Amino acid sequence: MNLKVNNRSKVPFYQQLTQQLLLATVTGNLKKGDYLPSIRNLAIQTNLNLHTVHKSYKELQKKGIITIKPHSKAIVIVDSGEAINIYLQQISISIEQILIESSILGINEIHLKQLFEGVLQKYYTDR
Repeated sequence: MNLKVNNRSKVPFYQQLTQQLLLATVTGNLKKGDYLPSIRNLAIQTNLNLHTVHKSYKELQKKGIITIKPHSKAIVIVDSGEAINIYLQQISISIEQILIESSILGINEIHLKQLFEGVLQKYYTDR
């Protein structure tokens, strides 16, 4: 598993790591029953602080992706289908947050649809 953090990103390192591990589960690169590297080993591999990796593992545990047994490694407890559902819930929460902020700022529905369509076209060019 090749995990990397982007030092130039505004997204905190632990969130980048959490997202990459979640996506590895969604795509099946991490399967139910797989063990994650120890916190120490992953910290060395990614050149991150132990606390950063620990925070990422705790986030994955909160999302129901892994379980962490005391004095043991973290283990994936969902299959890719379950991980996709968790990922879709995360997307839904993000969209809702954007809509709340847009509403507060007075951005109308037509403008939001145009923005969304523009982003969709950027990533889904097969239309």
